Amino acid sequence: GIMEQKMTGNDLRAREAQEAAEAGLEYGIAWASKNYIMGDVLTCTTANEPDCPVHSPVSGFSTSETYSYTLIFTKVTVTICSDPIYTTELACVGIGETWESTLLVRVQSTSQGNADKNISAKAETFIKQDSFDLFDSGATMPPPWVVAGCIESPTGHPDIYVLDSSSVSIISGSSDSLSTCLPEGNLTITEWDDTDENGIKDNTESGAVVSPFENSIGNFNCGGAINCSWDHAFDMPLAEAKQLATTAGHVYDASTLIPCGASSSPSIYLINDDNPQNSADITGNCSAANLAGVDDATIGVPGEPILLIVPASANCPKFNGGITIYGIIYYESTTACASNGWGGATVYGSVIWEGDVERPNSNPDFIEVDYGSGDTLNNSFHTTINDAARLPGTWKDF
Repeated sequence: GIMEQKMTGNDLRAREAQEAAEAGLEYGIAWASKNYIMGDVLTCTTANEPDCPVHSPVSGFSTSETYSYTLIFTKVTVTICSDPIYTTELACVGIGETWESTLLVRVQSTSQGNADKNISAKAETFIKQDSFDLFDSGATMPPPWVVAGCIESPTGHPDIYVLDSSSVSIISGSSDSLSTCLPEGNLTITEWDDTDENGIKDNTESGAVVSPFENSIGNFNCGGAINCSWDHAFDMPLAEAKQLATTAGHVYDASTLIPCGASSSPSIYLINDDNPQNSADITGNCSAANLAGVDDATIGVPGEPILLIVPASANCPKFNGGITIYGIIYYESTTACASNGWGGATVYGSVIWEGDVERPNSNPDFIEVDYGSGDTLNNSFHTTINDAARLPGTWKDF
């Protein structure tokens, strides 16, 4: 009788532990359907960890044992066949003989008894997060300068650095002749090679000057459309991007400071400030993280860019010297930037204007960075999650 009681007790605890693991898994899936998972691996063990779901310990009804959980979210890229007749290990066979790579998230839940640590269980599944995408499926980063109109002759010494001598560094939506619409002035376009692949241009990574200048410019068709530069670069409507930033509390004006470093999802900021943006307008102690290229005057970090939207109501504030920006700056006004020069910031990414631009000067640096394409590009900007679908057949409870 004692042995049977022990066996029954062990069976009850095993079932409770498995049920606790399944409960943690369902909770993790529900959380991932509305929250972007930061980083390649996110491990959650307690309720007070940042960027993690809050899940209380599970109490067993039959044994009064309580079970704590560990949730691990791991991003994985898998390759699947598209409509095959059958699949081998190395190839798709039959109709639709193509491979498709997609980014999935493996959700693993482990429960463990608090009184008896030997009692534990695991459950896992794969999910596909559906996000509000900034870019369409085949998009890549826009070039360092995107201008709906034309540029007045640069009178300072702005520098553009491109990853390849054949890269387009400036594009215009104007139908005017590019030779007159995009004058070279004192602008210098130089090739750079990110040899250490850290997303930061070191002094030793600069190459040859791109020549002739005309090989580095191009155009797109605006045709008088509203927000034409935005629509050329992004798939998401401008109004929706503004709303996502507003809902997330990412709105900054003259009375608030911009946080340094990376952003919570979505990585979209609204800059409602007419005044020039200096290092004093950025808050946070990002230097303490000891990340290469990141200090207290840095917006974004390498590999995790931020989109700064300057609405038309805020005119065209400069981003001045001492500030480093990883990401994209977008100016909605079609007129304000034509009478307001550029500051001396360093931009790893792109600046997009909706009108004409007058003489970017004061020695700013505009540096082309490859943030990937399609899903990879969207993921780098941490766009807000719309939903998450559980993939049938990917469950495991052992």
